[in-house]
Amino acid sequence: MIALPRASIRHIGVLFCLSIALLLADYGNASARTQTLGEAVNGVVSAFRSKDSVRLNSYIHPKRGVIVIYRTGVFNEFKAVSKIDFDHPVPEYFSYPEIKGRAPLRYARLPVYNCERNAWSKTGLFCDLKHRDTLLSATAMNLRDYRGDIITRQTIARFRSLEAQSIRVVLVEADGRDLVFYLTRIGGRWYLTILDRVTSDCSA
Repeated sequence: MIALPRASIRHIGVLFCLSIALLLADYGNASARTQTLGEAVNGVVSAFRSKDSVRLNSYIHPKRGVIVIYRTGVFNEFKAVSKIDFDHPVPEYFSYPEIKGRAPLRYARLPVYNCERNAWSKTGLFCDLKHRDTLLSATAMNLRDYRGDIITRQTIARFRSLEAQSIRVVLVEADGRDLVFYLTRIGGRWYLTILDRVTSDCSA
């Protein structure tokens, strides 16, 4: 049996550890690449249903966070947060929706909310791959133009870019409860990037 120098043994050990790390990284990347939009939609909805903040926050990009759009008075507002905390919603006075049912995902035209009837046009879980929404950038521009908030052109351009890459998802339950959010594909997997809390809020 040939005795290897200690330096060679250490070198082999380092290479072995690196190989394991690369294999794990490849496995993680492969898992991310195979994640479908439907899986992400159902994962987010399921996390809201069970109020599982750990699972829900796994769908939030660690560096980009999630932008919550909500209403105060006549203006829509937005706030970027790093995570969703069911005990501390955004805004504080408006609890996150309690989802009860289990609707199958349908790739079809999104429901529309009618403030006069105080109701959605249809119920179920919907995703329209062709639809691109501009709620976030419109909110930012309204705050800049009509309330005087300091919001740069770069910020609005960044919001428009996010909207162009995002898929809006609308869940409407039979009792009128709703959950509206956006998913964006970043680095091979889908992330929760925008949470819409204003579409069915017709208060002024």
